[in-house]
Amino acid sequence: MLLPASSTQVSVIDSGSTNRAGATITVDETGNATVEQRGSEPQSTKLDAQLCEQLMRDVKVAGPLSALPPQHCPKSVSFGSRLYVEFNGDRSPDISCSPQKDPRSAALQKDANEIL
Repeated sequence: MLLPASSTQVSVIDSGSTNRAGATITVDETGNATVEQRGSEPQSTKLDAQLCEQLMRDVKVAGPLSALPPQHCPKSVSFGSRLYVEFNGDRSPDISCSPQKDPRSAALQKDANEIL
């Protein structure tokens, strides 16, 4: 069962790399989640509602995700991956680099990693 389209949803996107499949996890505020791994059928699961609520709050505090400052770090061309948060068609810059200098990006990175 996929998430109802009427609920507020946030996606955590891990691009994966050549040796690790990426995944998109879409959650709502109640903890319902759909996990889509590259090359696999989507699966429904239940996550901790408090974690999903925290992600929703941090997305709202962040404002437009695409306006967050990008932070770059060295990555392997073959084995590097990227981490994004997407809400309502708006996507953050890559938040995989640590530590994130912007506190809003740092909060999203923490939430995204916990969800993954």
